[in-house]
Amino acid sequence: MNLHRAVMAAALLAAPPLALSNDFPTVARAEYVINCMQESKATRQEMLYKCSCTIDQIAKQVKYNKWVDLSTIALGTSIAGERGGVIRDIKDGRQQIASYRELQAKAKKACFIDE
Repeated sequence: MNLHRAVMAAALLAAPPLALSNDFPTVARAEYVINCMQESKATRQEMLYKCSCTIDQIAKQVKYNKWVDLSTIALGTSIAGERGGVIRDIKDGRQQIASYRELQAKAKKACFIDE
């Protein structure tokens, strides 16, 4: 039995680090689902499930802090003036925005949300 535990521990340590789906706070998940539902013209019930699925898919791919960074940069670029300029001038900002959009698009596709 001890050999089995040692093998399991070694396998877990050798595995690449994955984002934990429970890394996202409940409030952040709820805010995402509410915003996602408001953007859709489908029924509330249908979108409740699809939007919940989407944030779960995102949470499987990235840690919460990374998601906050990506979404802040992507959404902050639309701010006019100097405040928006600060976000637009972030190094690798365009790459991060593309990463955010790709992550979101893949999650929506996996959860059957048509864009």
